[in-house]
Amino acid sequence: MIEMYNDRTIIVFNRRIPLDAEIIILLVALVVYLTCAVFSTGYLHPDEHFQILEFAKWKLGEGTPQAMAWEHVAKIRPTLQPVLAMMIIRSCMWLGMQNPFHQAMVIRMLTGLVMLFSMSMFIKAAKCRVTPQHQNALMVATLFFWVMPMIGVHFSSEILSTACLLFLLSGLLRPEQPSIRDALWMGFVAALGFEFRYQVAFAYVGILAWILAVGRYRWQIWCAAAFAFLTVVALSTALDSWFYGRFVFAPYNYYYMNIVQHVAAAYGVSPWYTYFLQLAIIPSLALGVPVLLSVCIGTFKHYRNPVVWTFWTFLLFHSVVSHKEARFIFPLMPLLPLFLVWTYEVILHELSRFVSFVVVGLLALVNVGGLVHVAFKPADNGKAVMMQYLCERASEQKRYLRVKVYGGNNPFRTGPLISQFYLWQPVDVEEVWRSADAGEDFDVIVLQRRDLIDRKRILAEGYREVYRSMSDWQNVLNKFYQTYDSDRVLIAYEKR
Repeated sequence: MIEMYNDRTIIVFNRRIPLDAEIIILLVALVVYLTCAVFSTGYLHPDEHFQILEFAKWKLGEGTPQAMAWEHVAKIRPTLQPVLAMMIIRSCMWLGMQNPFHQAMVIRMLTGLVMLFSMSMFIKAAKCRVTPQHQNALMVATLFFWVMPMIGVHFSSEILSTACLLFLLSGLLRPEQPSIRDALWMGFVAALGFEFRYQVAFAYVGILAWILAVGRYRWQIWCAAAFAFLTVVALSTALDSWFYGRFVFAPYNYYYMNIVQHVAAAYGVSPWYTYFLQLAIIPSLALGVPVLLSVCIGTFKHYRNPVVWTFWTFLLFHSVVSHKEARFIFPLMPLLPLFLVWTYEVILHELSRFVSFVVVGLLALVNVGGLVHVAFKPADNGKAVMMQYLCERASEQKRYLRVKVYGGNNPFRTGPLISQFYLWQPVDVEEVWRSADAGEDFDVIVLQRRDLIDRKRILAEGYREVYRSMSDWQNVLNKFYQTYDSDRVLIAYEKR
C-alpha cells in the first residue's frame, strides 16, 4: 500500500519514508532508466550481442557456428558475463518468458538498476568533494547526463566494468582510510570489473598510483585487496575453463591475440588524439566542448582527487592503443558531470546570477533534448526492432515469413555473423545485392532509408510501407545528437 502525505513523506507498506530531494531525484531517474531499458531494444555494438548473448545461447546448447565470433574460437573472451546472461535467460524461461526480445529487455532493466545503484553510491561519496549547495546539482547532472541512460542500460562489458569502477571510486573518495572489510570489497569489485573488461586495468594504474602518492594506505589494506582480487580472478579462470571445455587463462589469450598478434589493429587504427575529440563529440558539441574545458579546469583544481588520477590514466593509456572505438571510453562518461560541477564552482559561481542562469539553462536544455531522444529510441539504427517486427509477423502468419533484403540490409546479419538469439520465429531471409536479382514475390521487403530508387520502384509494384526501425521525429533529433546513421534506418514493405 502506498499513500502520500503532506509532510513530504511517502508510506510504503505502512512504513514512513522521508520524501526529500534525493529520493525524488532517484525516483525520477529510476523511471528514466527503466523507460530507456524498455525502448532501447538491441545493441549499441555487435560485441555486446555476439560475445555475450550468443555465447550464452551456445552454452545453453542452442547456438550455431554462424552466430559465433572469432573470439570464441580464440578463447579470449571472459565468460562471467555470458554465464550471468545464461542465468537470467534460464530464469526468464522458467517464468514462461520465451520471447528473446523480452529476455533481453529484462537483462537491460537489471543492468540499468545496477548502473543506477553504482552511480548513486559514487555520488554519495563524491558529495564531500563539492560545496553543500551544489551536491544536489551533482546528483542531477550525473544521473541525468543524457549519454548515461543510453549506454547505462546495455549489458555490455564496458558498462558493467564502469559500474565496478564507480563502486571502487566510492570507496576511495571517503575521507578516512578503508577498513580491512572495505579493502576486501574494493578488491572484489576491482576484480569483477577486470573480468568484465580487461582494459579497466588502465584505470587501476591511476588508482594504484593515487594510493601510493596520496592515499598511502596501510600494508594490511593492500594485502586484503590483493587477496580478494586474486581470488576472484582464480575463480573466473575456473569459470572460463568450464565454459570453453579446457583450461583457459583468458587475460593472456586476449593480450596475445590483440597486442602480440595485432588482431585489434586489423579493425582500424586512429591517431592518439581521437578520444579527446570524442569527448567533445559524443555528448554533442554544445555539451562536449564545455565538458572538455571542465576536465582541464577540474584537473588543475582537484589534482589530488582519485577521480582525476583514474580519469587521466584511463584516457591516456587508451590513447596509446592504436585501435580506438567510442565505446572504449564509456567508463569516463559518469565522471564528467563531477568535472562540470567543479568548473561551475570555480568560474560561473563567481559571475553574475544572470550569466550563470543563462549558461546552465542552455546546457540543461541541450541535455533534456538528449534525454528525450534516447529514452524512447531503440539501440543504434533500430536493427533489432526490425528483427522483432519480422518475428512477430511470422508468428501471426504461423508459417515461414519470406523476407527479401537488398544490399546487405539483413537485420539479422552483422558482417559474417547471424543473430541466432533473436531469430526465434520461422523467418526466411533472402539477400540480394541488386534489385534486378529479385525473383518471386515476397511477404516483406526490407530496404534502407537511403535506397531511394528501390523504394520508389517497389511502391510502384504494389508494395506499401508498413514499418520503420526509427520514427521520423527521432531522425530530426538525430541531426543534432548524432547517435546513429539516419540513412541506415530500415523500412519494411508488404504487398497491398
